[in-house]
Amino acid sequence: MTHKSNQSFLGLREKLVEKYQHTGIIVPAAPEKSISALTKTKLNSADEEHNSNEVVDKRARDLQRFLRRIARHPKLVTDCDFRDFITMDGELPKAAFTSALSGSSMKKMFKSFGDVFSKIAFPMDENDRWFEQVHSQVDELDELMGRLLAGIDQLVVGRKGMTIGQDQFSKALSMLASCEENTSLARTLSKLAETHENLAMVGKHMTQEDSSILLETIQEHMALTNVLKEVFYERVKAWQNWQNQVQLLNKKREVKTRHELAGNTDRANQYKNELTDCENKVDQMEKDFQNMSNIIRKEFKRNCQQRREDIKEALLRYIESLIESEKQTLEQWEKFQHEVKS
Repeated sequence: MTHKSNQSFLGLREKLVEKYQHTGIIVPAAPEKSISALTKTKLNSADEEHNSNEVVDKRARDLQRFLRRIARHPKLVTDCDFRDFITMDGELPKAAFTSALSGSSMKKMFKSFGDVFSKIAFPMDENDRWFEQVHSQVDELDELMGRLLAGIDQLVVGRKGMTIGQDQFSKALSMLASCEENTSLARTLSKLAETHENLAMVGKHMTQEDSSILLETIQEHMALTNVLKEVFYERVKAWQNWQNQVQLLNKKREVKTRHELAGNTDRANQYKNELTDCENKVDQMEKDFQNMSNIIRKEFKRNCQQRREDIKEALLRYIESLIESEKQTLEQWEKFQHEVKS
């Protein structure tokens, strides 16, 4: 499915968010294009085509992870838009927020700012101890995963630098061997150059494993953590709407009482009907808020379980890759030793 355009993936995610996120369901974040990587890809020369391929391959893996994450969700996997996305050819409607800043997108932007200010002006009185603890856990998890991601990124950069160094060292040894007059020494230098060239290939493969297994797995779960925060905020908005309706109900009750005390029976009866509708809305909003809270609890537990499974699987794959890399390194040096002694 990765042959579809980037905006089709964003459009799918936008539809799922619109339908499910306000209910408490975690909709995986669609990977966005890296502007810096895209710029490098467009500016690459023919000699650097492999760098461009790396960007494309990573993009494909990210999109595949996004689709697999949706397919693993018991609710999202049955969604008609997701089914159409994976079964129908051609482009689906594009995401509205990826287009230019139209009037509707500007309204959405200012609406988001309004939500933020509303949250500040009308803070939620959290009475659920579970949510208080989870908020702290998620913030701490986000910070720790950020540190882990930075460490893995340094590992990738360091191994890539070592691989480049080995490749350059191999070329230098090869040039030195071609200039060496002593046949035996020239042969040894040539074999050593070949060994370092092969080790550079092993290192390049491990650099790819560092990125595709470790780095991208942590990036995916950091994105899910951010989505979880968005879901928590949806719950805050649901609580605010409920409390606003409660305040409106209290005001209507006060007005009805004043009319009754003033002897305005007709006006009092009119507010009686309005009070009934308002009370029904309050009851429904309270019910929706409780249902949303229960769904978030289930989603959080499911997300934690999947994170443990994914990271465990990634670490096992990475350890196996490391072991294989060390075996190949040992084989190269044993081969060099045998050829030098023979």
